[in-house]
Amino acid sequence: MIKFLELREKLQSANFSALCLYGNDSWVKHRALSNVLDFFGIQDDGFSVDRLEQPTMEELTLACMTPAMFSPKKLVVCEQPFFPEKKDDGYGDKTKTNSKKLAELRQGLTNLLSHADGSFCIVFFADSDKNFLGINGLETVDCNRLDKPSVIKWIVAFARRQGVQIDSLCADRIAAYCLLDMSRVAVETQKLIDHGDVTTETVEMLVHKDTEFAVYDLSSAIAAKNAARATEIYRGLIARGEEPRALFSLIYNFYRRVYYVKTSSFSTEEIAGYLGVKPAAVFFAGETAERYKPMQLKRALDFLSLADARLKAFVDDGEVMNILIMQLISL
Repeated sequence: MIKFLELREKLQSANFSALCLYGNDSWVKHRALSNVLDFFGIQDDGFSVDRLEQPTMEELTLACMTPAMFSPKKLVVCEQPFFPEKKDDGYGDKTKTNSKKLAELRQGLTNLLSHADGSFCIVFFADSDKNFLGINGLETVDCNRLDKPSVIKWIVAFARRQGVQIDSLCADRIAAYCLLDMSRVAVETQKLIDHGDVTTETVEMLVHKDTEFAVYDLSSAIAAKNAARATEIYRGLIARGEEPRALFSLIYNFYRRVYYVKTSSFSTEEIAGYLGVKPAAVFFAGETAERYKPMQLKRALDFLSLADARLKAFVDDGEVMNILIMQLISL
């Protein structure tokens, strides 16, 4: 298994006949595929790349054996599941995978790759690498969501390849402002590269910071008991047109996430699934959770519930929010 960030280097040192791009981040998978296309110098123009939807072993073999028209190597891409998956039996239970069919496909793929002569490369997309392990000639690539250090490393390397220097501090800010969403990170990083000189000032000026990040920034100031900074952030949000009630909802939801992270034994992915948010939102909630004790967060939720009741009673929005911020700072 190799990591997504290692793929370019590994492609140069090994001749893979097949790759399984597995994980939970679609952007990372498609970027990995782009890296493969770039490395082999293949244009995705319909002549050198075959895209198959749940092919049989015979269809996959035929695609591999059919030479590319304008490239020395044929790329065969299977974005749909290749191996049989468990299916719902209609009563909420998953039926077992057809083990015989699975074994036949694994053996067929092993046979195909054993005769690989370098004229083709197969790229599979998958949620898990489970069924692809142990097949000679096939390498798995971890394309799960990148953590913050990995996002920072990607930003620095991506800029360097285009002749632009981005230091770790700037990359850290870009990653944070984009909430580790790689589709946004890529767009915002390219925007900075196109601008030219990348400094903390240009990052502040050009990178879009959504309201979710501003709420995280506000919560960090509150957790640090920095009343002046917290008030400054809140007033800045109001000045740019944010509604107090909308901000209250975001703050309430953020502290709920913080509380769940602090008191739960579930993984980031599981909490994100339960709460219906992106894993990055849980990651930032985790950073804030480290600054509190469980009882403090319980009191924070009590303050938020009280503020909610006051807002519903049509008490002045600004007054309610200012009091709430001071109450949270007092924890």
